[in-house]
Amino acid sequence: MVRIMIVDDHTLMRRIVREVIGKESDFEIVAEATNGFEAEMFAAQTQPDVVLMDLDMPGCDGLEGTERVLASSPQSHVIIFTASRKEEHLFQALQHGAVGYITKDVEPDALIRTIHNAAKGELCLPVTFTTQVVAHLRTLHREQLASAYIMDEADATPMRERFAAESVSASHRVDHRFMARRRRTLEHEQASSLSPQSPSTSLHESEELRPLTEREQEILNLMRLGRKNREIAVELGIAESTVHKHVQNIFEKLHARNRTEAIYLTSAR
Repeated sequence: MVRIMIVDDHTLMRRIVREVIGKESDFEIVAEATNGFEAEMFAAQTQPDVVLMDLDMPGCDGLEGTERVLASSPQSHVIIFTASRKEEHLFQALQHGAVGYITKDVEPDALIRTIHNAAKGELCLPVTFTTQVVAHLRTLHREQLASAYIMDEADATPMRERFAAESVSASHRVDHRFMARRRRTLEHEQASSLSPQSPSTSLHESEELRPLTEREQEILNLMRLGRKNREIAVELGIAESTVHKHVQNIFEKLHARNRTEAIYLTSAR
């Protein structure tokens, strides 16, 4: 059973969503809220699996509401459900911890699929928005490469050298909001799973980041270019199963749940 909370200040929209969701036997609406403040309170009480969050709401909007919900219910997955198609809103939503972004003209079947996928922790974006995300990350990558050849006026040292040095530690760089959510999730899981007799595991130790190997960094760079495992295997001359194993190691080291998060975590600076 997927437990869902609807957050929208428009009564009619909540009713429509409720009717669509109510047709699914494995969905349960556990709460409804009209802004981010109410969402935070109800999330703490009900611990929903998925939260459908409107973006533009009075008092506390969907971006702040997303952070508040994840603070009070770390295992929840937030989908921004909005009329806005602005690219900036998409990136802001992802930066604030949302796992999905869909517009209110979505077909009912697509909404149902999105909720199912979000409940599994998958990133849920329409094809048009996915293209925008990839294009944005590629632009960032090109800008970084271009800046590598700019001369430092102070000491005439090629910025290329600095970029190379920074790329070695790229796997250590993480978005502070994302890691804050990871920390809350770890604390929640630790508190719920440890028995009184079990020794407490250090949170610092459990989320300490390990550097990527040279091969893992190489595969991550190809992932940034949109390569699939099969394509990476052909390009590097290794087995697809080996690529899959490296990708899983990358996710584990970066505390990422999917390729987009891994790319974002090592590009967002």
